[in-house]
Amino acid sequence: MADSSHHSPYSLDPANIVWGEDGSPRADSYGDIYFSQESGIDESRHVFLSHNQLAERWQALDPNTAGQFTIVETGFGTGLNFLLAWQLWQTLAPASWRLHYISVEKHPLRPHDLQRAHALWPELNTLASILQHNYPPLLSGQHRRMLNSAQVCLDLLFGDALECLPALLDSPNHTDTSTQSPSKGSVAPVDAWFLDGFAPASNPAMWHDTLFSCMGSLSKVGASFATFTSAGFVKRGLRAQGFHVEKVAGYGRKREMLRGTFTGDAEIDAPLLDSVAVPWHRPSAQTPVKHALVIGAGLAGCSTAAALAKRGIQVTVIDRNEPSSGASGNPQGVLYTKLSPAPGELNLFTLHSFLFSLPYYRERLNKGSIQGDLCGVLQLANSKKDAAQFDQLQEFFKDQDWLQFKQGSELQDISGIPISGRGYYYPKAGWLSPPSVCAADLAHPNIRLISHREAISLIDDTAQWHIKDNSGNTVASGDAIIIANSNDAKQFPQTRHLPLKPIRGQLSYIEASALKCEPKCVICHDGYLAPAVNGSLCIGASFNLHDVSVDLQDRDHEWNLAQLDALSPELLNPPVTVRGGRASLRCSSADYLPLVGAAPILEDFAKLYAPLGKDARRRISIPASNYRNIYINVGHGSRGLTSTPLCAELIASYICHEIRPLPRHICESLSPARFLIRKLVRNQPLE
Repeated sequence: MADSSHHSPYSLDPANIVWGEDGSPRADSYGDIYFSQESGIDESRHVFLSHNQLAERWQALDPNTAGQFTIVETGFGTGLNFLLAWQLWQTLAPASWRLHYISVEKHPLRPHDLQRAHALWPELNTLASILQHNYPPLLSGQHRRMLNSAQVCLDLLFGDALECLPALLDSPNHTDTSTQSPSKGSVAPVDAWFLDGFAPASNPAMWHDTLFSCMGSLSKVGASFATFTSAGFVKRGLRAQGFHVEKVAGYGRKREMLRGTFTGDAEIDAPLLDSVAVPWHRPSAQTPVKHALVIGAGLAGCSTAAALAKRGIQVTVIDRNEPSSGASGNPQGVLYTKLSPAPGELNLFTLHSFLFSLPYYRERLNKGSIQGDLCGVLQLANSKKDAAQFDQLQEFFKDQDWLQFKQGSELQDISGIPISGRGYYYPKAGWLSPPSVCAADLAHPNIRLISHREAISLIDDTAQWHIKDNSGNTVASGDAIIIANSNDAKQFPQTRHLPLKPIRGQLSYIEASALKCEPKCVICHDGYLAPAVNGSLCIGASFNLHDVSVDLQDRDHEWNLAQLDALSPELLNPPVTVRGGRASLRCSSADYLPLVGAAPILEDFAKLYAPLGKDARRRISIPASNYRNIYINVGHGSRGLTSTPLCAELIASYICHEIRPLPRHICESLSPARFLIRKLVRNQPLE
């Protein structure tokens, strides 16, 4: 990774492994082993699986219901504990349940070290190979991977545990007992804790009150923990947070270890210290959700419906037309991201959503459920701004297998067309058919589609939400509503204040013979060019903020052709005839981040947080006021293919009271309420 002088926002220090004569790995920085040299597998099973009573608990799960069991681990290391838990889960857990495994690792192993460690355990070979294939790049942040067709969800948090774990909480005072925030332990997500990592004597920084406080905030009543250590201060820290703690026999030469359960009866009040002054980010569902209503059948709506359906929720999707009839109906969409050397929420979100989307779509393409080709994406960097950033990004992202830096003749070798300059090449990306993605999402048996019915009003009778059409008739009723209908989200009184802006874009279709040479990958320039499908090329797309028409326009066709000619003057084979096209309105926000989260009540925000206008740093402990079980998922602009899968997971985590796929600071940057808070701070009117 980049050296520290460049202040890379992505860098981390991989594990420095020393391999013993017996083939076992040792962490040189901590002077400690990753697992027992006698039998790492037996030790892990004894300490973490047996003393969390996982076999008994998983055998008792109801196979007639859908649910989730959540484990949090404080040191991923070689992944041994995860592989063993996964193996046991496959053997005992009902197919309708999902294992959510969250693990923090400050110094992740390099891929070759991971493979070498896994070679010591032949019985885990199959699962280890899947993990290796889905192992995230060595970049700081929270990385979600869906395994076994989403039956196993692995969140790897690469970073310091004392920073990563607090970022999983909804707010500084996660355990507030107001009516909108359930009491401690009542809807918390965690069922079991694996307190691994290196011993307190080797790694004292991790075994901190912040760790124990996070455990108290995130644990269900009855949640278990197990750890190889029996240190007194660990025992006292856990008891202070409401854990019943007992000493039991350790493994092998280790005489004692600790295990216990969470009672919720804390001995002392030890709140987390946090820099966030206002807990306006309170997105969790206020009442249980068994049936959800999704408005909009584009990429955002369909991916959200699928994420909820996979969790056992019945979903009704409503669209005024057919699925993928808006901007999600383009025949080819590009899976890509734009990088920046500057840290910021926009860049962190786009990077992590892109890295999540690559394996997410790869599995679906391999199964044949969606259409597309991960043929690679070459993004040119020929503007002055791009050229200035190229060298710095190359330093930040060197030695990454998902990104390559190309220049000169390499560009033509990769793309197949005569271009030069500099470019970012994403070898695992490509193009997909958005309509096929939407169709695959809607194919889940828990999803019902209602097309050609328009949602006009949203009515809450306190028991259920009802969606009415323009005649006042009920279209559908349910426990929660997710508004995912792009720019039309502003038509509802509950969301009329959203700062959405439509951006017209038009594609042009030309014959493949119109080019002198055929592109081998997707090329992104001021427009984009994808490989031909059935002898036809899709080029585009125009960008117009001042026109909301969806009629095809000759000037936009001319613009698309002009961009292609500018890309490579030797490319076109005149005369070129446009054979058709497609125009639609993208939906974007004022800060170019999507709006994903609970729908805030504008009038309440104006009252609750008015003091921010006088003091932007004032600490206000009042929880946010949101509409009961209304969520928003809009504003994905031209990158909906990339951003909607992770945002769908985020919405589902809110509704199902799960640990989120992103840290809180990024979730706050996506929250629809962020614009209200900014206006209040600036003393601007909220309307």
